[in-house]
Amino acid sequence: MSIVPPKYYLLLFVTLFFTIISGYSQIGTVHLIEKKLKKRTIIYIQNDTDKEKNVFLKINPVGYRKSAQRPIIKNIPAKSKMQMRILIPLLNVKSHYTYDLIVNKEAETIDINNVKLKPNDSL
Repeated sequence: MSIVPPKYYLLLFVTLFFTIISGYSQIGTVHLIEKKLKKRTIIYIQNDTDKEKNVFLKINPVGYRKSAQRPIIKNIPAKSKMQMRILIPLLNVKSHYTYDLIVNKEAETIDINNVKLKPNDSL
């Protein structure tokens, strides 16, 4: 009968731990998908989770039309893909972009009461 050294138990434990953790971390994600065509690039956001997510996307383009800079806030339904932006490159300019993607559980509604001031009132 052979005795298994303790370092093998530690190795087995570490292997199982990282296998389980990596499995849970990939359950559902929200990520950006880029589809390059001849004269444009289409940006999608894909939601692989089981719940609707609210996303904020800010693209920082170089060599694209100016309309690509405006931020986008949208609700992405569960298990779906939604088109966010079409990037059209400028001619004879090397183009690339970076992006900021912020994912929230749901959109927060903000109520702002309109206060009408009289001409002589001050804040």
